[in-house]
Amino acid sequence: MIKHKPKETAPALWLEAIVFMSSYYPLFLILFIRDVDESTVGIQFGLDSWSVNVSFWALTLLTLSSFSTLIIGPLMRKLLTHQEGGHAIKVEGADQVRGDMLNYTLPFLIGLFAFDYNSWQSISSLLIFLMFIFSFVHKEQISLLNPMFLLMGIRLYNIKYKEVGRENYSQKIVLCWGKLEKSDIKIELKETVGIHFVFPELKPKD
Repeated sequence: MIKHKPKETAPALWLEAIVFMSSYYPLFLILFIRDVDESTVGIQFGLDSWSVNVSFWALTLLTLSSFSTLIIGPLMRKLLTHQEGGHAIKVEGADQVRGDMLNYTLPFLIGLFAFDYNSWQSISSLLIFLMFIFSFVHKEQISLLNPMFLLMGIRLYNIKYKEVGRENYSQKIVLCWGKLEKSDIKIELKETVGIHFVFPELKPKD
């Protein structure tokens, strides 16, 4: 059976866009640094004595990616610490889902060697490139393989588990803050904004 429009669990589109922008923060930072120059036409950067400018596009894209990173970090940490309404599970096995870092680092090389904001053709090419990459990431549902998550200590796992009180095992792709291993200790599983999270059980206060 072939489904042309499969209804698989995927992150909400708004969250996926924020995750995507945060993953390219290093690229926009590189482009921003390369754009700061005396010959750049744009906004004055730094002190008057520096006599350097930065273009509107360099500043805008760096700002967007910076805010995305600042938003996604605390949001993910909050969702991975504890949520109400989770299901108690025991993990039978956990394999980390590893992405191909080459796919993320190649665009950074573009920023280092082959791009600037000096022409509308370059800017248009960058925006088209980002739109296509986001479309590919969205269709392949690999936005959670964000290398910036690794810097935050967040990893993606394929787990085999069973809910407490049930005998049947299930499998899911989940996000975890820290290292996840097989254990008899109960943890909790919950789906939020199209993502499955696992986190420690909330211990009752004495």
